[in-house]
Amino acid sequence: MDNLKYTFAVFIFLGVLSCSICLYEDQIGKFDWRQTYVGKLKFAKLDTISTVKKVFVATEENVVAALNLKSGQILWRHVLEKADQGEIQFMDSDDDEIVTVSGGSVVMARSWDPHSGYLNSEWTVTQNTNSRLIDTKWFHFQKQLFQIASVAQSHIAVAAYNVSTGLKISSQEIPVPWIAEDTRCVLAVPYLACLGSVGPDTVLHVISLTGSVVQTKSLSALLEGKVAGELELVGGSKPVVTVTAVGASTKHILLLDANGFKPYPHQLPAESKLFIVPYENSNILLQTSYSEVSLELLGSDLETGEELSDLVGKLKYPNGLGEADIVAAACSPRKDKGRGCRILLATDDHAIALIFHPGKFVWIREEALASIAAVEVLDLPVSDTDAAIEKEFDHKETGFLGMFVHRLASQMLQLRLLLLTILGLGEPPSAGQRAGLVRDEFGLHKMIIAASSAGKIFGIDNLSGEIIWQHRLENLIPFVDQATGKNHMPFFVQRTTRHFPNPAQCALLLRHKVTGEGVLFVFNPITGQPLAEPGGLIKLGYKVKQTFLLHQPNKEFLRGILLLDSQDNLHVFPESTRNVAASVAATTFIFTADSSSGLLVGYSLALSTKQKLVATRVWEIKLTQGSQHITAVVSKNSIEKVHSQGRVLGDRSVLYKYINPNLVAVLTQGFDPVHKQFLNIYLVDVVSGSVVFSITHKRAREPVHIVHSENWLLYSYFSDKSRRTEIVTLELYEGKVQSNTTAFSSVAAPLQPIVDRQAYILPGMIESMKETVTEKGITSKHILVALASGGILEVPWVFVDPRRPITVTPEMREEGVIPYMPELPMPSDAIINYNQTVQRVKGIHTAPSGLESTCLVFVYGLDLFYTRVAPSKTFDLLKEDFDHFLITAVLLGLTVTSYITKKLASRKALKQAWK
Repeated sequence: MDNLKYTFAVFIFLGVLSCSICLYEDQIGKFDWRQTYVGKLKFAKLDTISTVKKVFVATEENVVAALNLKSGQILWRHVLEKADQGEIQFMDSDDDEIVTVSGGSVVMARSWDPHSGYLNSEWTVTQNTNSRLIDTKWFHFQKQLFQIASVAQSHIAVAAYNVSTGLKISSQEIPVPWIAEDTRCVLAVPYLACLGSVGPDTVLHVISLTGSVVQTKSLSALLEGKVAGELELVGGSKPVVTVTAVGASTKHILLLDANGFKPYPHQLPAESKLFIVPYENSNILLQTSYSEVSLELLGSDLETGEELSDLVGKLKYPNGLGEADIVAAACSPRKDKGRGCRILLATDDHAIALIFHPGKFVWIREEALASIAAVEVLDLPVSDTDAAIEKEFDHKETGFLGMFVHRLASQMLQLRLLLLTILGLGEPPSAGQRAGLVRDEFGLHKMIIAASSAGKIFGIDNLSGEIIWQHRLENLIPFVDQATGKNHMPFFVQRTTRHFPNPAQCALLLRHKVTGEGVLFVFNPITGQPLAEPGGLIKLGYKVKQTFLLHQPNKEFLRGILLLDSQDNLHVFPESTRNVAASVAATTFIFTADSSSGLLVGYSLALSTKQKLVATRVWEIKLTQGSQHITAVVSKNSIEKVHSQGRVLGDRSVLYKYINPNLVAVLTQGFDPVHKQFLNIYLVDVVSGSVVFSITHKRAREPVHIVHSENWLLYSYFSDKSRRTEIVTLELYEGKVQSNTTAFSSVAAPLQPIVDRQAYILPGMIESMKETVTEKGITSKHILVALASGGILEVPWVFVDPRRPITVTPEMREEGVIPYMPELPMPSDAIINYNQTVQRVKGIHTAPSGLESTCLVFVYGLDLFYTRVAPSKTFDLLKEDFDHFLITAVLLGLTVTSYITKKLASRKALKQAWK
């Protein structure tokens, strides 16, 4: 008996091993890719002494990193705390260490090893909370870290710390009673320069932070009696500032010293960018002038102002880059003659570029991809051969005979093209065909359109991650939620590539940086070419309050965009879709949500005519009061398809889903003196304005994430009471009798759904969540969860099913329901990005492929990650190791055997008939 048990246990163990899922080494990167970024540059320092030359950077994404100076690749990277806790205030480096200062009220000073990126030391400093404190600055000087705090109408406090231990070495107060809250000061180590006035005279105060000496010099003679308008720091190795008079087109360069300042011999254009570079026993002043097609660089001696001929040149400026600033530079003798300078540029569109001057651009990093605000995944156009076949169906109006003649002519042309191709004389393929940007058989090859908050749009090949095209929009910024501070850009796919020969068309809605009015950018998503003049930009001339895409196209298969302005006037773009908008106005509704006041307002378009579209208020709900505000409004995915209207129970009855396409989840948050933070979830029918369901969670706070799909809602929050992340799922059903078997109506008598709910514990912090979506909706739903640890967890719906009971009955077991356990598992094989960590995830975008089993996943944040998942396995696709030769041989053998058997049987039957 014991031997039997032992044998049975061994068989079970071997069975489990055979069913395990793993990723082989040769499969890494086959269906996925990852790109890492650092974000918008804030500080930079070149290291040209080490064996591997590098540049150290600190960014607005709270990242400290080292980049390879030759290729631009990340050698090492550290992502600090989020928001103000990790905001980098200062960074500097020398041969032995890199020093960073980050934080808000509590400042964290860290020392890093420049070669490996290891943390050498770490210590904290509590910021001074003096109400008259203007600001705090830091600098690294002679192996000490200095803190400068300016107190209005009083003094400047200077404290020196040991970089390694944080021990305060010295502190002093420099009396400056003239300093005020609006005094303009810049830190030019080891001096602090401030603009001020003594009567009608404009003066420059130069404060020596190491010697406690204050020099005051008049600028009236230098500025020719004009008032100084701007004081700027010139980066580099010397304490140099620039002063620009109000309305002047030139600026003055001042070299700070113990006696005040020394003026530079020449005035420079106000728009020029400057940087000081040490070279042997002198210093070089680098100057750049930017234009859309070229970048002009000029080098001169800082002391004499003499122009250096070997550092004068003009570079061809790459398309799509904004105006550039010099953030770091280093010059050295060239092997042939003269000097050569490595110059690191930071552009307005967040890109980082390295140029070797005189020479060319060495590399460019598109760091705008670290701040993506909107994403769409679109099908690619058909190939040239398929396009020729599509043209045959454009002649239906000519009748049967005309279509027959056109078919014969097209086949003759195809035969001619085939012969010319064989002979090598055929017409060249189109640009998309040459680049491989054509639709494949299974719809797995697509184009990712990503819009960045930096005002840059990218077209990315989803298979390789290569940037196909890019377009920069000047003076346009995304919309910002007042309550949450999150950026968002409404993205509209007006026409896809399915309507050949009409090109695909998309529109991106932004607002003007100065006026705040709406601007539409209309473009071809496959080529990136603007589709309107000038430059694809359509200035609306009003502030946009709400917008959405019509669900019906016009004769050109173009779907219109309805825009509601701040005065509740309705507009449509383009004008060719006005008739379509008027025809569906009777069944079209709009709603708006004010995050600060918590007011939801519903509009009806029933009174619209072909001449004028009218939005009439029909309902309004105020969901908040006091300190509450709306933080999220989540609707269902517009491309989602519901395959099954009900759920089959174990007793063979059907529990029908409550599938309301007009249902929207609204999240509100607030404070109260008893339960501190709390959040409310409302399910609102935005056509009728009725609240279908609501729930409140006490002592719950951000981060909160919501997924809304079909008849269920899933959301997560952080429980202050239990100090953990909790996930709540809601599932809505009509019952065992369906109220309307044809179409759902929000105007009919309201139906109170049956709500199943359940809560779970996830052992990790969540940064984003998204559900999978497929072509027909047949495949099971999985939830993709981006964890703060950098993993993307795939959770099957069966684990978060709200109908999971503590004890499972046989009927429920037949349904596939598993017993309830409060903690959700996080197996390592459920992490779809395995060891490719994805930092600071801002969103997950899912898109269907041509295969019903496969869902395409694009994760964006500080890093980008793309892959595909199969929630129900690849039931419609053969495995990679499928033996085609064997199955062909077996089928051929069976065919031959059946034929021989048939012959033998017929011969036997004939012999028996003659007996």
